[in-house]
Formats: sequence, structure tokens, C-alpha cells
Amino acid sequence: MLPAGWHRRFEHRAAEERPLAPLTTFRIGGPAQIFLEPENVDELAEAIANLRRGGIPWRVLGGGSNLLVADKGVRGAVVSLSRLAAVRRSDRLLEVDAGARLIEVVRIAASAGLGGFEGLAGIPGRVGGAVFGNAGSRYGAIGDLVVALDLMEPDGKLRRVVPHAGFFRYRGSDVGDRIVVRALLAGSEADPRLLRAKVRDLLRERKASQPGWVGNAGCIFKNPPGHAAGRLIDAAGLKGLRAGGIFVSERHANFFENDGTGTASDVLRLVDAVRDRVRRAHGVELEMEVRRWE
Repeated sequence: MLPAGWHRRFEHRAAEERPLAPLTTFRIGGPAQIFLEPENVDELAEAIANLRRGGIPWRVLGGGSNLLVADKGVRGAVVSLSRLAAVRRSDRLLEVDAGARLIEVVRIAASAGLGGFEGLAGIPGRVGGAVFGNAGSRYGAIGDLVVALDLMEPDGKLRRVVPHAGFFRYRGSDVGDRIVVRALLAGSEADPRLLRAKVRDLLRERKASQPGWVGNAGCIFKNPPGHAAGRLIDAAGLKGLRAGGIFVSERHANFFENDGTGTASDVLRLVDAVRDRVRRAHGVELEMEVRRWE
């Protein structure tokens, strides 16, 4: 149950047993025992402090991409950052709240003549999750742009952090159990017309080579050193392989698609089958990139 007074404090932004599937790009998963959607940073700090005092475990939800929620849902609290979505520009910097959609940040940067962001075009999700997992593509990762981060500690206190060398790594970071509240991102001066054209080109490239943003969680596996996971899966003849309502995409083999009836259990069965076949075919062990909430 929600702690006493939270219905009144958070009004319609607090709920019990909130379904999470509609809030994920995979459209999979059961409910959150407690769901909170803070309006601003102060509310977020208050919520985290209260959860900590109450001994209630919590998780942070961004755009719901790169995420697999268990069919039974999750206990404790899920805190959504979707309302913390402001983007502010200062010279060659963008100060971006964690809940801002990554594609909107890319478009704002391009229109403002800030280069370096266009390589993130086509990556779904929100900035907080992108920073946490150092989201990127072959054209670059978001960690390359980060100048500073405002991170909320588990006790609700906010601290500005300048990432050290090694803070970001392939599909990971040293954010740890802190919450990304805001990121200060640096770009280089460039022609807005050329940047917008580059973004359009990259979005077309993504659309031609990958499934859309809904019905999948993005890349299922990390690329092993020296390999591309999608090519390994394709070479093993696994496109179209199915477990229940989940199947290996015909468009890009490192994507699993949901036909509308898929479950988290289906995803995990398919993960095991693909891993086994790739291991036997190539001698390579695939590691999941998608985060699991259980």
C-alpha cells in the first residue's frame, strides 16, 4: 500500500498496482506495487527520502526501452521521471533533465547548430536511462557528450559529478544506485542544415535496418568483443526463431519482436535458445543488454 498521506501529496501521480507493460517499448510486464511520478526534483527527493525511511525498495523508470519487466510485475516502488523533461541551452551546452526524450534532444541540438548529438538519432528512450547505460550506436555514445551530471544519492541528496576517465564504458557507467536527474551535454558548432540532414539520414537508415520503437526493447544482446551480436545470430540461421509470442526479428537479428501476445517468460526462453545456438555455432557467449526487473 502507499505510505500514509501519499495519495494526497502526489494526487494522481501516485498509484498502486500500476500496469507497467504500456510504459515499456516491449509492451511486456506486470504491475508496480507502488508507482510514483514526481512533478519536479524536490518531489523526487522527497519521494526517495520517504521510500528510504520506509524501507521500501525502488527503481527508476525512464522511457521503458532496454527493459524487460517480469510477468508478475515488481514489488516496491517504481519512480517515473517522465515529468522531468526540460531542455535548456547555454552556448554550446545543453542542460537536459533525465525525463527528456533522446530523439527530442537530438533534434533540438541539430536545430541549434550543436554537432555531436546526431549519432544518437534513432535510439529510443529518455536521457536518464541513456546516460545510465551509455546508450549509443556505431556513430558514438552519449557518454562522449557528458560534461557533468546531477545525480541523486540514495538518501535523496543531489550532487553534481564531473565524470572521470573510465566513468563511461560500453553500455554501462559508474552511475550505480544513484539517479540521473540532469545531464550537461556539450556539442560543437556546426551548420544546422547539415545536422538536420544528417539526423534525417540516420533515422531513415535505422528505419530500413531495424524494427520500430514499439514491440521490442532495442538490442537484446551486447556486441561481444570483435563481433556484432546481430551478425552472429543471423549467421546461425536464427531469424524468425520463436518462443510463444516473441520472435527474432527478420529485419535485425539482435532484436526480438513481440507479436502482441508475448510474455517475459517467452523472451527469456528465446534468449536461452539463441545463446545456446550461437555458442554452439560460433563459440561465443552472448550477454544480455536489456535490463531485467523481477
